[in-house]
Amino acid sequence: MEEIKLYNGQETLFFDSVLHKYFWNEEQLPSATTICKLLTPANVIGAWSAKVCSEEFKKLIRAGVTYDEIELAKIADQIKKAPNQTMGDAGLVGSQVHNLIEEYIHKGIEPEIHNPEIKKSFGKFKEWYDKQEGLEILFTERKVLSRINKFTGTLDALFKNKSGEHIIYDWKSSSGIRDSMLIQIYLYKIAIKEELGIDVKKGIIVNCTKQGKLNIKEFLIGEMQEEAAISCLKIYSWLNKKEK
Repeated sequence: MEEIKLYNGQETLFFDSVLHKYFWNEEQLPSATTICKLLTPANVIGAWSAKVCSEEFKKLIRAGVTYDEIELAKIADQIKKAPNQTMGDAGLVGSQVHNLIEEYIHKGIEPEIHNPEIKKSFGKFKEWYDKQEGLEILFTERKVLSRINKFTGTLDALFKNKSGEHIIYDWKSSSGIRDSMLIQIYLYKIAIKEELGIDVKKGIIVNCTKQGKLNIKEFLIGEMQEEAAISCLKIYSWLNKKEK
């Protein structure tokens, strides 16, 4: 269990890296990522799951082949598990890309990569990052905590540009940018403002896909965006009140 000191050492946040859970004052807190999952439309999840299951079916079933009861049961089970397996694999790629980005930002290390998806995703990040000028790193991969609203998370990066403007950056390796990703950054902004007094006004999502595409989303963060994030948190808390 990792211990993280925040608020000038006044608060201790505990992070279980195996279960990916956060604890503060003996209470499990939701992360910004978890809170934002409720914004993913059910039809999007359903369509994606159906596509993955269909692809797995085509891979396992052959025309003109006879299958007995046990073989069919095994195939059905494998098809049923395909979405979770695919999501897990995507998560591994995303974690690896995040680690490589961290190394490159701080040490300028350009690694030797063999996995094609990781190579494409990191390559797009490097291509974008090498063109940036005047960015000062304040911190990367930092745990944040809102004592008022009781949520936490890990922020990818906070930079300051040459104009003195603070910007939250978020690295994504998914197939595109969704609204939930913006809410995630709004929540980070609230936590940073509460702890450090830094009123971040801008966020940037750098989406480097596993297919080798680059999507950039820049947006302002004001009171309306903060209210949207808190509303999302309240809905999450209401939906999960029984578990608490």
